[in-house]
Amino acid sequence: MNKVALINLLWLLLLAGCISEDHKSIIEKEKRIEVTIINYLAYQNEKDKTKLNTIIAESFSRNMNGIQMVSNRNEQKASMQVFMVGFPDMYVTYPNKYIKENEAFIHWILTGTNTGVYGDVSATGKKVKIEGISHLYFNEFGKLIQEDVYYNELDLLQQIGYTLNPPIVE
Repeated sequence: MNKVALINLLWLLLLAGCISEDHKSIIEKEKRIEVTIINYLAYQNEKDKTKLNTIIAESFSRNMNGIQMVSNRNEQKASMQVFMVGFPDMYVTYPNKYIKENEAFIHWILTGTNTGVYGDVSATGKKVKIEGISHLYFNEFGKLIQEDVYYNELDLLQQIGYTLNPPIVE
């Protein structure tokens, strides 16, 4: 082995030894969070509510556009069921994500066709495509404990046929 290769190998070993245990712990935590995010996406696309038991904490909370909609795991299952019934072919992608320690920001895109009852509204057969951002919070075990979702709800409703009327001003 020549001297340059030996020196490079020694530098590499030295640098590898300099990675702190804290840094390794953060990397491992972020890998667990990445796996949780992948499983959360799979749950949404496969519509398998049993996956939630291993993905989110029992005390999970979900806020949509600043309003708390869910305060536990069972409420999350029921809340997502509204979308899954209204849009049986619902498909979610995460084109962008950023993970830092116990938090993640996800840019998501939901597509689907309103062929089921959505809330109190009968199926319209209309296709939808909405984009939003989710701010996810994780506990030390990598389970999802909170999701803050932001999207344009009016856009979704207009895509399924709602119209916006101007206010009546007297």
